[in-house]
Amino acid sequence: MRHHHTALHVSDMERSERFYVDGLGLERLDAWTSGAYIGKLYGRADVKVTAMLLATSDGSFRLELAHAEPLLTAVDPSQAQPGTAHLAFTDIDVREVYARMMALGYGAISEPVAPTSGPIAGGWLVYLLDPDGNRVELIQPPDWRPGINS
Repeated sequence: MRHHHTALHVSDMERSERFYVDGLGLERLDAWTSGAYIGKLYGRADVKVTAMLLATSDGSFRLELAHAEPLLTAVDPSQAQPGTAHLAFTDIDVREVYARMMALGYGAISEPVAPTSGPIAGGWLVYLLDPDGNRVELIQPPDWRPGINS
């Protein structure tokens, strides 16, 4: 078995695309609207789904953004509630990406943090919040250098 993609259910496709493509730099691979089968797959007969597949520049990770209508009541993933998850990206300049995302009007749990213990001690970490409140962790290992590790 191998990983195919990870999906996030989003409330506004365009807003989420701006965050992940324009902000974080993922590449858009494909977009589509589901067929009649989707109601059975989702267990919601009246659902209509639009989706978009994104990938990291090296193609090692693919993210599907899915928007289902009618929308259901959302949980608050920013609080790391059970049943929610977060995405994590590495080998980037955390402070530079954080500054760009703040300039674009996105939120974060905190400013970048310099861990003093664990595997990233001496590097940088931050949790950004996507438009639906999903945590997106940015990891800059202590030995990361632009152009060398990226």
